[in-house]
Amino acid sequence: MTELVTLDVEKGVGILRFTQPKRRNPYSLVFVGQLVAALKSVEDDDSVRAVVMTGGDHFSSGGDLVGFRTEIAKGTRATQQLLDTANTGTRAAFNFPKPLISAVSGVCYGGGMSLALCGDMIVAAQDARFCQVFSKIGGVPDTGSSWLLQQRISAAAARQLVFTGREISGQEAHDMGLVEESVPAGQTEEKAIALAQEIAANPLFALISAKRVMRETAETGFEQALQIEGRAQNIMMNAHDFPEAMEAFTQKRKPRFKDM
Repeated sequence: MTELVTLDVEKGVGILRFTQPKRRNPYSLVFVGQLVAALKSVEDDDSVRAVVMTGGDHFSSGGDLVGFRTEIAKGTRATQQLLDTANTGTRAAFNFPKPLISAVSGVCYGGGMSLALCGDMIVAAQDARFCQVFSKIGGVPDTGSSWLLQQRISAAAARQLVFTGREISGQEAHDMGLVEESVPAGQTEEKAIALAQEIAANPLFALISAKRVMRETAETGFEQALQIEGRAQNIMMNAHDFPEAMEAFTQKRKPRFKDM
């Protein structure tokens, strides 16, 4: 079987590379299976503290319409199974417990854009091309993009992108708050890895706990957020790293974290 996703680990950072940029890394069912397996492998590896997803010259052109056509032709049940399988890719990325950064160059369309949006942060090339292409092909948003878009930009701005199927550049995406950083072409992966390494310098349990708190509080009110934070912080303050940080501060030395 062709290897569509590779994994390298550098300085505590897992780098998931999509290997078919010349084909614009289609979001195929085989790709989804390999992506889910790769994410699972680094989820269980404590030496990996943050992960970067990158497609090289192109992040992903979205759903493999040629490959999907055979399944769709079988009818509604087969089509639903196809959609359920496609959703496992974005579900695995969104629920990944460690910090996840999407490094986007070239095209980032449809399901590929949904996958990029699952990252905690997106670093995009200024000339990257984002598109909710679904309406252009007679479809509706899938793989979670209808929800993911509205977590990053206003509902009205999300509707505009969905209804028009308009393509926007990485710079435009940054200007509207869709991505966190926009960099010159050719610097996307380097910038994303540097950001991941900065994050990876922190204790792993704290990173996982902070991501969980941020996700949970984003969908609550202020009082509920205080309770969520309090429960998590109570655990952290009695865990091994926080007491060591306090001891190191008292002794004016660098902390010696146990999970580093």
